[in-house]
Amino acid sequence: MSALDGIAEEQPALARANLISHLAAATGFDWDDATGARAKVIEEMAEVDAADSLHERADEIGDLLFAVVNWARKLGIDPETALHQATTKFERRFRAMEGEAGDAFPTLTLDQMEELWQVVKRRTG
Repeated sequence: MSALDGIAEEQPALARANLISHLAAATGFDWDDATGARAKVIEEMAEVDAADSLHERADEIGDLLFAVVNWARKLGIDPETALHQATTKFERRFRAMEGEAGDAFPTLTLDQMEELWQVVKRRTG
């Protein structure tokens, strides 16, 4: 019998990762504090950079995402809520950029878009 028994593979990946992270931690397989989890995130980022193939890079990105879920848990942050809020904020800002630029938006350079992003970010928080 495993501490991870009964976790449905059909769950959304973020929710499943969060649950597995909590269950594994409950067995004592965990960092002492958020510093260890943060170090794991940095380690996984380096492994993404070092990956030699698309398959290997995808595998390392998965490890990185799981490490971020663990870091969020150690910080007392629900990763689902945090991602939802960040996505909503990005969408709000992006739509504001489009509105600000109007029909010219698709013709802006990346530098112009970034400049507009910073304006919108300051205005919307």
